[in-house]
Amino acid sequence: MSRRARVALAVAGALAVALVGLLAARAIDSGPSPPADRGLRAAVRAAVAASPPFGGLTETHLAVGGRCLRLVVADTEAERVEGLRSRADLGPYGGMLFVFPGPSDAAFTMSTVPVDLSIAFFRADGSRDSTRLMRACPHPEAECPVYRSAGTYEYALETLRGRLPPGGLGPCA
Repeated sequence: MSRRARVALAVAGALAVALVGLLAARAIDSGPSPPADRGLRAAVRAAVAASPPFGGLTETHLAVGGRCLRLVVADTEAERVEGLRSRADLGPYGGMLFVFPGPSDAAFTMSTVPVDLSIAFFRADGSRDSTRLMRACPHPEAECPVYRSAGTYEYALETLRGRLPPGGLGPCA
């Protein structure tokens, strides 16, 4: 075997060992994700540009209790803070999905939201943590009630009052 072939073989072997090590490290760091969690995250990552009245945001489809809903997505801090403020109409959407980067206990207010909303909080695996009815509040944030989940959550879904299906959150079938 020529010197050039031995060097090429050694380099290929070293790259293969490095690649296997990198893949193993990623698997250990991230740990196995439950199937529902992977499906939820994949649906959020697959979001596309939203239609009016939510231009500038993204949308996805997720199932709540087996019912597939078209949802507008709030996945940045600014989008989550704005939420459904000053909106009485969701247009073609079944609700707004608030996506957090990890477990959260953030509270919600209805400041300047002109209609009552239902909210459900979901864990990373899509199981429902809790549900609340939130009343419209035309006042500044400091003068409005605060709504919290019973525990930590990674997703929150707001719908018009009474339109929140029961059950967990997951990918559409």
